[in-house]
Amino acid sequence: MNIAVLGAPGCGKGTQAKLLATHFGLKHFSLGETLRMEVEKGTELGWKTQTYISKGVLVPEPIVLEVFESFVTRNANRELILDGYPRTMVQAEALDTLLNLSSVILFQVAEEEILARVSGRVVDSKGRSYNLQSNPPPAEVQYKRRNDDRPEVVQERFREYCRDIVPIEHHYRQQGILLNVNATGAIGSILDQLLGSLREASESTE
Repeated sequence: MNIAVLGAPGCGKGTQAKLLATHFGLKHFSLGETLRMEVEKGTELGWKTQTYISKGVLVPEPIVLEVFESFVTRNANRELILDGYPRTMVQAEALDTLLNLSSVILFQVAEEEILARVSGRVVDSKGRSYNLQSNPPPAEVQYKRRNDDRPEVVQERFREYCRDIVPIEHHYRQQGILLNVNATGAIGSILDQLLGSLREASESTE
């Protein structure tokens, strides 16, 4: 089982991808978290990507493809869940040569809902996400707001997402592995919906 979870920035795909990873025992891949880790470590890759991440724009494809291929190679014997990847058709086509996906989950959520969620989003020192309104961090946890969670950055990323997701959605719909999921609601109810959709998809292929 290899799953990709796609959706607009701030839609909750990261939270659900991690829950699915735990439920099915999958290795979790997040391009955003991987690149931010490189920035925090001050690596050469981090220096290359810092400007792009802080502005909320896409990191150049050659860097993205290199990072992802390296991850797949290092985890050749693991089943994977891809958190917000692929983001472009170039990435989707490259992915097809590296990995067979069993399902692609596409979260559906309105821009207004995303902006409301991001306004309360914070992360701790280990990169775990919380929301000050709906999922606050424990009292002892120190947290901060990410630069790329500023409203103007989120709006720009949302416009980029809307532009880029159309061909990707069509690509996976043609393959018969696309699952549309309503991402509005409580974390637990969304997870139940995801598990039900994945179960139905698995039963239909048996």
